[in-house]
Amino acid sequence: MENKGKQKVYITHDELDVIEDDLAIARGSLGSVPDYARVPAINAVKRVLDMQKKSLFRPGLHYIVLADIEKNTNFSIDYGDAHADIRDQWFHTAVIEALGSIELGNYANFTKTIGDASLVMFSSIGDVIAWSEKLSEILDVYNEEYATQARSDTLAVRIQDMKKVEKQIQDFTLRIRRIVHVGEVQYVDEYDPLSLAVSQTFKVEKEFAKIDLGCTGRTAEIIESTLIEYGYKLEKNKNIEMPGKKEKEMSYYIVKLEDKS
Repeated sequence: MENKGKQKVYITHDELDVIEDDLAIARGSLGSVPDYARVPAINAVKRVLDMQKKSLFRPGLHYIVLADIEKNTNFSIDYGDAHADIRDQWFHTAVIEALGSIELGNYANFTKTIGDASLVMFSSIGDVIAWSEKLSEILDVYNEEYATQARSDTLAVRIQDMKKVEKQIQDFTLRIRRIVHVGEVQYVDEYDPLSLAVSQTFKVEKEFAKIDLGCTGRTAEIIESTLIEYGYKLEKNKNIEMPGKKEKEMSYYIVKLEDKS
């Protein structure tokens, strides 16, 4: 059972399994989270579960956010499946932890993981931005923690070649693309969305090379006038082909106003 102290949360493996199954993330994901981060991570995950029970999304117009980890296949080839699993698990946990750590202005729903990607639904662009900012903070902490554990060889999986540990730390770095699209969404069951807009989001994410928050042209048209309220602006990416459309459309990054890049 959970014991809420200042430093630790004790939770059984069975309880972790239930939480992971409810969120459709791989077994062992929460258990692999660094010890110091397990308290906020588990609390945030439980908050997400509570939000899902209280604010079930209905069919309608939503901001569809796809988060995708870079170069996971290459990492697996170079360092083995066990180390790649740690990278994948920490990424998915960070996505959920970020969602559960912000004060939402509206509704949000962690939908599911698909391989090395996570899908989240929002009803407010302000919440999308807040989530993305928090995700970046958490990823920085996780990257630092991996470096610390790798150098001391205290990861759950032993480092194969300590002479190459710095290269492995560099390659592990959690760089996450985040793409926002907007469209009508229907639900196959409670949490499984199905729509052309969801399919479009998956098919265009490779068109975004940076880890800044990216968005499609349709999304940009809707949010451009309100971004300044959050201290952000649009920056052109490139013209992309949207499945189901005859002509290409401009895609964008959502960047802070003070950014000059």
